Amino acid sequence: MLELKLNSFFKFGLTPCLIICLTTNIIAQQGITTIGLQVKPIIPISYFGAGPISVSIEDTASIDVSSKLGYCFGMVIRHGFTKSFSIETGINYTERNYNLIGSSNFENSQDNADFGFVSYEIPVQGLIYIRLDKQLYMNASVGLGINFYASDVASKGENFFIDHYSERARWVNFSFHSNLGLEYRTKEKGYFYLGASLNTPFNEITATRLKYYYENNNSVNFDPIFLNGNYLTLDLRYFLPANEKKKKD
Repeated sequence: MLELKLNSFFKFGLTPCLIICLTTNIIAQQGITTIGLQVKPIIPISYFGAGPISVSIEDTASIDVSSKLGYCFGMVIRHGFTKSFSIETGINYTERNYNLIGSSNFENSQDNADFGFVSYEIPVQGLIYIRLDKQLYMNASVGLGINFYASDVASKGENFFIDHYSERARWVNFSFHSNLGLEYRTKEKGYFYLGASLNTPFNEITATRLKYYYENNNSVNFDPIFLNGNYLTLDLRYFLPANEKKKKD
């Protein structure tokens, strides 16, 4: 129930905020283009369908798949079209990290492994903002991302009981973005931004196949797990000072 409420907030709860922004005293960057850098740590969560996922075969073995701390970084380009609306785009490198913990009733064996899944993303987001103070602004945005997945990945457990292989479900995918944050602006030093984002792919990103070895080199294969790749980030951004030119009458 909590997961459903949080997911609904990030997907649909921003709409009232956007409407409020459009009907409030808005200070915008009409005709101004700014370029920035961003770093977004991916926060391990159990909401939004991000896991953990457990698979088991009765009286043989079981494996848990959970998300770990990942990261996303890249470049952001923002252009103001009107006094209330801007567009952001850019390119990001993203690595989702996962942890595998397995055990077997045979010989009471245990093992753990991990793997990272890399993608490249081109986001396009519509952004509006309101002025809270002389230099402080609140931003809200929604949009889509085009995701390109680098390759399949494989790994083995520390004790060689777990055998893992994640095949990309598709090489290109789309995702829904929602974001909310605060921005501190200065003319000389640029803009400093702190916020949070939710990234929700439209389709699964991997088909993960797992195998567990037990006594006498016997093994058991689990049905494929389809990872949806949802993640929540803490967003840290820095924009270079904007060249704000006054319009001539």
